[in-house]
Amino acid sequence: MRKIRIMEHISLDGVIQHDDSDGFAYGNWTTPYRTPAGLAALVEVYGSRFDLLLGRRTYDAWAAFWPQAGDSPMANGLNAAMKYVATHRPTGLGWGRPRTLGPTSWRRFGASRPRTAPTCLSAEAPR
Repeated sequence: MRKIRIMEHISLDGVIQHDDSDGFAYGNWTTPYRTPAGLAALVEVYGSRFDLLLGRRTYDAWAAFWPQAGDSPMANGLNAAMKYVATHRPTGLGWGRPRTLGPTSWRRFGASRPRTAPTCLSAEAPR
């Protein structure tokens, strides 16, 4: 069975959201406080080779940001990763190398990939 690692960026007071979509007034608040050492630790946790398992809303949000984020280890890794997208709207997936999954295929995904595949990172918990 393939490893799936859930990655959540959360503050000590429980804030998870990083962007300012949906009228959230405190989006992107962690970026100004991230040190080079903090970024290096984050990049190390993600690893040098990984795939992404994303829901459609997260895929769309990241596709609007990461391709224009510039040259950095985080941006380069996310842009190069294979993207597995759980969606019932398979059209318009233009970022990187996307593969669509049906809206209920989260459970099957882990068992369907060989152990030699890279760790798959998800930024959201399956519902």
